Amino acid sequence: MIQTLEAIIETTGKVSLMTEVRLKENRRALVTILEELPKVFPKSKKENLRAVFEKMREVGMFSEIENPRQWQKNLRNEWE
Repeated sequence: MIQTLEAIIETTGKVSLMTEVRLKENRRALVTILEELPKVFPKSKKENLRAVFEKMREVGMFSEIENPRQWQKNLRNEWE
């Protein structure tokens, strides 16, 4: 089955697929370079995680926790 996948080709030649794809076997692919610029640049998992942590810091998530060790201990006690 032929599929069309969207990807971004960086100036270094690195190709990043916009969606994840799983294949049962290796397959040959042809790449067509379009003239238009990409609307969204994919981020690495590390960059996405860093952005989440930054957003958590901005909104003050967990800022009400005075003693993190005691908070974790209380959570663990709830499981028992």
